[in-house]
Amino acid sequence: MLRSLLPVLLAACLAVFLSPAEAQARCSVQKVAGEQKQISYKQLNQRLLDAAILAQVNFYRCKHGLPKLAPAGGLRKQASRHSMWMARSGKLSHKATSGTTRSLKGRLKSSGVKYKTGAENIGVMRFYNLDNRRFLIRSSGKCVFTTPSGQRIGRHSYHSLAKLAVREWMESPGHRRNILRRNLRHTGAGAGVRPNSQYCGAVFLTQIFSG
Repeated sequence: MLRSLLPVLLAACLAVFLSPAEAQARCSVQKVAGEQKQISYKQLNQRLLDAAILAQVNFYRCKHGLPKLAPAGGLRKQASRHSMWMARSGKLSHKATSGTTRSLKGRLKSSGVKYKTGAENIGVMRFYNLDNRRFLIRSSGKCVFTTPSGQRIGRHSYHSLAKLAVREWMESPGHRRNILRRNLRHTGAGAGVRPNSQYCGAVFLTQIFSG
């Protein structure tokens, strides 16, 4: 009996005493079906973008030894509404002035999710995958952009948009703090598109957290 139990006990010990580096090595970004599709001006899939952002956020939380956040449709709905307000108004702000719930507290209340605390990250990115890279404008009217070597730069996919947005949030102390808060449990993200922004459009993003 003792011989048969020994491997089980050893396995349990190994799991308990993993080094931080070994624990991080076990973290990976969960793949989301459909996330390689390019985003659209008229039919942006809020559910798909939310899932892609959640996969990136939970990857970073895993690397820091934190539990995963769970998706919440009510938070996604409020995040989408706020992002669409920002896109319409062209304002990057946590406080809306019309057409939506005007504050984070109001959005949390309207989400239908029980909460004791909350947080919110917002941001804006180019509709085409132009952020943080050198590019040439071949045709502004036809939205043709290339790298200096001539490689075509297309619209963001849901994956590339989510990956870049969360990476930039992680590089900002305040946004990073929200992503890595231990007392948060649920989240939802959404976007709004402003087609007439410079370089053929911009995407406004909101991610709301509750705990």
